[in-house]
Amino acid sequence: MIYLDSCALIKLIVPEPLSEDLFGYLDTRTEPLVSSELAVVEVHRALTRIEAGEQARTLAEELLDNITQLPLAPVVRAAAALPDRYLRSLDALHLATALRVPTTRFVSYDRRLNEAAAKAGLTVRAPGAART
Repeated sequence: MIYLDSCALIKLIVPEPLSEDLFGYLDTRTEPLVSSELAVVEVHRALTRIEAGEQARTLAEELLDNITQLPLAPVVRAAAALPDRYLRSLDALHLATALRVPTTRFVSYDRRLNEAAAKAGLTVRAPGAART
């Protein structure tokens, strides 16, 4: 499974730097895409913040409907117990969710989250980020 955090999901909805890199990376993979159900809130809040139009919201719904959304409730305590003191709360929920399933890749563009994911033993990818 390839775990996508909300930063990665937004790049698949709204053209941003590195969006094409992420599309290219995912096009070469066959594993199912997963995220936390937290992504529903984060993606829609991000679209509201940037005043995205109806087309972006429709694309977001299609994307979210086509990935596996893992429930939050089972990982709340695990997220609270993560040792990284710089990891933000919502990022801790993403990481705890990814650690709960057989994740082959963890895709995010958040440096702190990626560092924590790597420390936790996940294979971290941020397609195109090494060039920026």
